[in-house]
Amino acid sequence: MWISFSCDIMWQMKRHSKVSDVTLNLIGTVIGAGVFGLPPVMAKTGVLGGTLLFFGILLVGLLLHLLYAQVVLADRAKRRLAGYADRWVGTWAKWFAFVVFFFKCAGAILAYIILGGEFLSIIARGFGVNVQLWIWQIVFWVVGSFIVFFGLKVVTLVEDKLTWFLIAAMVFSMVVLVPFFDWRDLMIWQPLGFWQGIGVMFFAVMAMTVIPESVEIAGRKPEIANRGIFWGTIVAGVMSWAFGMSIALAYPQISSSKDIGLAFPPIFWWLIPAIGLLAVITSYLTVTQALKNLWHWDGKVNPIAAWIIAVVFPLVLFFITSRNFLDTIGFVGGVLTGLSGLIVCLCAWAATRRKGAKVHWFWKWLPLPLGLLLIFVVLQELVTYVKIL
Repeated sequence: MWISFSCDIMWQMKRHSKVSDVTLNLIGTVIGAGVFGLPPVMAKTGVLGGTLLFFGILLVGLLLHLLYAQVVLADRAKRRLAGYADRWVGTWAKWFAFVVFFFKCAGAILAYIILGGEFLSIIARGFGVNVQLWIWQIVFWVVGSFIVFFGLKVVTLVEDKLTWFLIAAMVFSMVVLVPFFDWRDLMIWQPLGFWQGIGVMFFAVMAMTVIPESVEIAGRKPEIANRGIFWGTIVAGVMSWAFGMSIALAYPQISSSKDIGLAFPPIFWWLIPAIGLLAVITSYLTVTQALKNLWHWDGKVNPIAAWIIAVVFPLVLFFITSRNFLDTIGFVGGVLTGLSGLIVCLCAWAATRRKGAKVHWFWKWLPLPLGLLLIFVVLQELVTYVKIL
């Protein structure tokens, strides 16, 4: 009896530990570079308008995360988005998903390199070390790439520790800003700013890249995976919103991510760079790991070659692009994330209708309205960023 009771307690503890690991994995990925795009976007939309838009997008992100988990759990093979597209939709979908997912990850990693280097540079200057910005961006890339080389277990271990520091630092920053809030701005609504904010907000709340990794961390147990994904998405989303709202209320004139530090008293010059570095490195690790896995599992490339592709291609983009942070995350979030979500919907439509599948009607029919919404988002973002019309 006592042995059975002890085993049950140990199993419950292990289950809660796995849920915590999945939750932290999602938090560490969601709270990344995108959170630093929220304050200027909320300044344009108004705090009330930005809040309504953000939580609408957060709901879409949560549903996509859970829907993708259904697709992953329906197939025991280790795949990524391109592999699932091939399995459930067809060869054309595989290559379309491969290209979209590749550029989505590469674009996100590019944003992390740009911002991570900027935060390193600010911290270094605070201690009297003046080195060109691009050198710090390369340093950030080297350190992150080295950690990813050792695989998912090392990435998860490092990320779990950093994520707790990130949560504490974000809460502290919001507490510091409370005395500076201009509460009159709380009810401002500016709908014209919505169109510029959608892509940035999608980038800020989405973590589809790591859903397969999250399911693996959960030991492919549906209850553990779903609970961890749910809480990870919600907690990260609420914290990101609170951070963006705090900055917008404390410094309504903010127009870009570079102005965020101006919301704080000079004595806290180090706070935003510290939070930023923690946020960006955790996201860099998980997204680069996901890109490496895409080439290894879906592209059938050996692990070393997959790692080289995953870390080198974003660096190439770094040297050939204009390095505009908000434009980068807006396009990646609105267009490439939207297309990835559409592929997830196609896969889920087929996976939930497989022979013998016992799936709730909600998951069976969700892909249709969600897919139509994502088509609208993608078209709107193409108009905004590519100027095709």
